Amino acid sequence: MRAKKKQRVYKSRPKRIPNEYRNFDEVPDIMTVYDVADILRVSVASAYTVTASEDFPVMLLNCQRRIRKDKFIEWLMAKENPKWRD
Repeated sequence: MRAKKKQRVYKSRPKRIPNEYRNFDEVPDIMTVYDVADILRVSVASAYTVTASEDFPVMLLNCQRRIRKDKFIEWLMAKENPKWRD
């Protein structure tokens, strides 16, 4: 008789609630890439691409990307197109 193969157990990614934050007061002071993806309404892969850019304010903690909320808001306002303002 053949021995049964052991089934692999894969870790699933953390489930996130889409559009979790309604304003910046609800956002944590230290954000993850998942939070950035939720705020910018982009995929997590796109959020990783954005956080890898040179001018993005990101810090690495144990090889994990963390973003301070105040620095993120400054970066976001600097990216705003002045033509879109009222």
